[in-house]
Amino acid sequence: MTYLRNSILATLVYYDTLEHPLTFSEIHGNLINPSRISMFKSGIGEISLNEVKEELNKLVASEIIGQEDEFYFLRGRREIYDARIQAQNIAYHKRKKFLKLVKFLALAPYLRGVFASGSLALGNTDEESDFDVLIIAQSGRLYTCRLFLWLITSVLGVRRKKHEKVAPDKFCFNHFITDRSLQIKHESLFNAQTYANLKPAMIERDLVERFYDANLWINNYLYNFKPKKKLVEKSVNPGRIFLSVAGFFEFILNSDLGDFFEDLVKKIQQNKIKTNPVTYESGGRIVFNDYELEFHPRSFEKFVLEKYNQNLNKLGVVTYIKEKDSGLLQ
Repeated sequence: MTYLRNSILATLVYYDTLEHPLTFSEIHGNLINPSRISMFKSGIGEISLNEVKEELNKLVASEIIGQEDEFYFLRGRREIYDARIQAQNIAYHKRKKFLKLVKFLALAPYLRGVFASGSLALGNTDEESDFDVLIIAQSGRLYTCRLFLWLITSVLGVRRKKHEKVAPDKFCFNHFITDRSLQIKHESLFNAQTYANLKPAMIERDLVERFYDANLWINNYLYNFKPKKKLVEKSVNPGRIFLSVAGFFEFILNSDLGDFFEDLVKKIQQNKIKTNPVTYESGGRIVFNDYELEFHPRSFEKFVLEKYNQNLNKLGVVTYIKEKDSGLLQ
């Protein structure tokens, strides 16, 4: 099946830009939708693990791709196998430290969910990697929640500061959404792969399901995407004391005083964002409103997608859709 062959190659090309070889089950789960490679007049139907495995065997036999142990990569790129083994070992220790620290975030009032994102979620870390997270806050208290997270991580000395180019093992709060506005509005292949691979760190199962129900657009890019609900069981269960502290602050702030405080900290935070020249730099995106805060001033997205498009062309895979970024500032 040419369409499956090309989708597998496209998936390997995408992750090659991240220097990240994949197992066959990862290829199946992250498989780029064939409709983005070729135009179809009718539906494709299910693409099973066995079909992916059979096609991979053909590609390896014809030496179009390489294989080492359980990992697959593009021909001539065996070095990324070694890089992944090393990255996995680093990620194991970083993840343990991350999960020990993330429970302290439960002290923050109005925090409803924490996902690990970026290299930590993918297991593609190096020694200098920080902890990227997606935060879900209660609607109407987004800026209050952000302030408390800032205070908690500052006291612990684990908050990445804006002047730090490298901040190993520190929290990078680069994306906040609210529990009443769970849809990610900036769609792209890059974002689909990113949000499909989020790892629940401290969040209830119901909210994970609601998040992915609100983001079914991911399937436009990833054909076999299904939320990994079993991973919720591995998320941190915060202690009662931490939850009681957060609950106490919520009890006080669920009032006119809380509304005033939210408006005040929103004005202060938004003013700092508006007056920061980085907000208006090209090649990234800064979002600040009542429902979302996103801080990606120098996004990796455009580089990844440009390299992806170029490398697909080099392999002779002519795509029906040329992948574009999600609307970064030009």
